[in-house]
Amino acid sequence: MGFLAASASICYFQVTGSFKQTDIQSYVLQQLAAEGFRSIENSNEELSTGWVQLDDYDASSFSSEQGCWREQQLCFSLRQDRRKLPAALLKREVSRLSEQFLADKPTFNRVPKGELEQIREQARGLLLARTLPTPSCYDVIWDTESKQLRLCSLSQNVIDTFQGLFHQTFPELCLQLLHPIARAEQLLSEPCKEKLQQANQAQTDSALEQIEANRWLGSDFLQWLLYRTLNSDSNYAVTTTGPLLENQPFRAFLDDRLVLVGGGQEGIQKVSVAGPQDHYLEVQAALRQNKQIEEATLHLQQDEDDGWKLTLKGERFQFGSYRTPMVRPETDPSDDPQAEAEAAFYTKLGAVEAGEQMFNSLLKSFLQLRLSDDWPAEEVAINRWLEA
Repeated sequence: MGFLAASASICYFQVTGSFKQTDIQSYVLQQLAAEGFRSIENSNEELSTGWVQLDDYDASSFSSEQGCWREQQLCFSLRQDRRKLPAALLKREVSRLSEQFLADKPTFNRVPKGELEQIREQARGLLLARTLPTPSCYDVIWDTESKQLRLCSLSQNVIDTFQGLFHQTFPELCLQLLHPIARAEQLLSEPCKEKLQQANQAQTDSALEQIEANRWLGSDFLQWLLYRTLNSDSNYAVTTTGPLLENQPFRAFLDDRLVLVGGGQEGIQKVSVAGPQDHYLEVQAALRQNKQIEEATLHLQQDEDDGWKLTLKGERFQFGSYRTPMVRPETDPSDDPQAEAEAAFYTKLGAVEAGEQMFNSLLKSFLQLRLSDDWPAEEVAINRWLEA
């Protein structure tokens, strides 16, 4: 789903480096157009990948700044068209061409290996030419001031493709996953940052090692949040920057679905608990067996009418199926369609940023407790609750 859809999954990146050009906007358009999407509909090519405009998935020329700039937000999409051949269909076509080859050459009892490879390639080419490509588009929202970038996909294949094409398009920039430790550092004061680094179990700055070595951050956060969901009023206050006012109250709690993982004698075990729960007895039992919460459905509320909902991936703090309250701007038949599209974008962006601000405030509350001298007492309380 795209950024403007009712819900979208979001993977977060941080962009470092700077452009050397003075006319940045023109340069960006030029680079996006150079790696723009090229249609393969009238060919037999199997795959095509490139950039398109956010509001027009068929436009890849990037001839106008209005097509991708929204103030400091740079907006575009990754489009990937792929032809897929069913294995059974390919096998049947190879068999047909092989039979034709043997009929033309009656002295052969079977198709030689070299000829068979050529037949396979011929079969693929014939079928690809008759198969329409399936398009997939993934929106990109890049705040060039905060240097945070959102990619609307959690597929690892899409993430890898996006990173590769981004680096090819903007070689002077560096794109890094915003992993939990990096996100935490953005929220904390200097004294807390020092404590966070002491707790950091990674040996290098590699994003993958930072993620793998610090799984404790996501699992501790989700376990603490579940404990707070069942043993507190779930009330918090905004303490980070964003569109919401400082100290604005909100509620945050887990509900609907949790996924726990843990090692067993037969390998990794996974437990899913779905549906509204009263006491989460199954989850408590799994936690007592040293399983850890890997992902959970998080609700954020300002009041009964304004609710945000997402599946939080604890390993990377990615937002799955991130749903925001969507207040559509009033429209008039005489309004400019471009102006209406921009109004809808800014409305959606404001709702997305408000949810991110509440999440960051919630995470900051946890981090300040987790890195303080009060954490051992909180751990004791959580363990007592688990054993109850």
